Amino acid sequence: TWLEPSWSQHSPPWAFCAPMALSVGTGSGGGAVAAEEALEKLERCQGTSDAEGAAGAVHELVGAGASSTQLEVANDTVSAMVQQARAGGGKVALGHVLVASAEIMCAQDSDQLALDAADEAVAVFRDARHGKGLASALDAGFRAHAALGEPKAGLRAANRELESIRTAGDRKMEVCVLEMLAHAHAMLEEPHSAINAAKQAEEIHRSTGDKEGEGTALLKIAEMRWALGELAEATEVARQAYAAFVAANSTWGQEQAKATISSLLATRGQMEKAPNRQEAVKALRELARAVEKRDMNEAKSAEERLNKMRDLVSDQEVVEHLQPLLQKDAGAMEFLKQLGWNFGETEGLPGTLIKQFPHEAFYLHTIMTGMGFGPQFRSVHPWRKGRVQTDYHAITVSQLPETEAWQMELGFRPGIIDSTFQSLSVIHFP
Repeated sequence: TWLEPSWSQHSPPWAFCAPMALSVGTGSGGGAVAAEEALEKLERCQGTSDAEGAAGAVHELVGAGASSTQLEVANDTVSAMVQQARAGGGKVALGHVLVASAEIMCAQDSDQLALDAADEAVAVFRDARHGKGLASALDAGFRAHAALGEPKAGLRAANRELESIRTAGDRKMEVCVLEMLAHAHAMLEEPHSAINAAKQAEEIHRSTGDKEGEGTALLKIAEMRWALGELAEATEVARQAYAAFVAANSTWGQEQAKATISSLLATRGQMEKAPNRQEAVKALRELARAVEKRDMNEAKSAEERLNKMRDLVSDQEVVEHLQPLLQKDAGAMEFLKQLGWNFGETEGLPGTLIKQFPHEAFYLHTIMTGMGFGPQFRSVHPWRKGRVQTDYHAITVSQLPETEAWQMELGFRPGIIDSTFQSLSVIHFP
């Protein structure tokens, strides 16, 4: 089951319904390979005393879902680099490896140790007047606070740094912290606050002529507009971001902006206008050719590219390209199974069944049955696990919009707590 933030740039890989009841997974073990590559990169960075590179390698390692053994190896490597930096490797180098240490500790559920390392890194980068390093340390601290169940404490720490930087008049450091805050608010699903921080960052970038920074901030605003359901506004801001990236000659930025514009247009029912539409169709054709030739590497490459643009091809187009091949060539189906596809052949409907119910319908049902909840108590986005009533489990993704500051500062908002009881009604739904 894929659960992604509403502002995610791309649809989840291969989730569609087709006449063949065909579902696709990935059997390439890409996460394990990426983790191993990140670990090798970390070891190279240790050999060259590249502290910043080591922090990047650790970020990739954790993002790839590293195993406990890989995390232990990484922890030993980073600990040695911390000792080396303390012995004279330089303050900035120490800050980077402390951030790396904090990220590993968070992944190992040593959250308080992670917070201690992040706090030390903040102090190091603050003294060095290193804006990007300070932002990375504040982000590590925010994540540690969130893991400890206190994400607002992480935001308060970042805002204290922001006020101090503004007093000192350091615009370069200010914009780095603003970008970190925009990202943190996005993680907490607080789009209005994320937009506010990103707009301030965008104004600074524009005043200093930093077109790439301006494009990055605009792209964050577009994603947050998308999260709020403001699709037309999000599309326009994403186009502004693309223009800024073009002016900056930023290839990666242009690619990100085009992907966002394409997904927004697809969401708005204007798939044919999406900039990446033809590239997505080309990837689908290449996947079909690779299956026909039994070329595993080419198939994986095409599948990976198509997964990033899944919302730019329709289910019908996928069926039109692959169904004739599967009908005339029984070996094609076996090849796709090796690639990780599931054709639903097992009897008895294996796996876990999770059913989603519409948020609006859920609260219409409560009104019709005698309970009218106010806006701050309509937090349930209901799901139900199980195939028979005796095995049902109620699940809710409970979300509320931003509101008055005193409510946002609460450890748990009353409407979120009450959602656990409200969600139980799905047990009796059809």
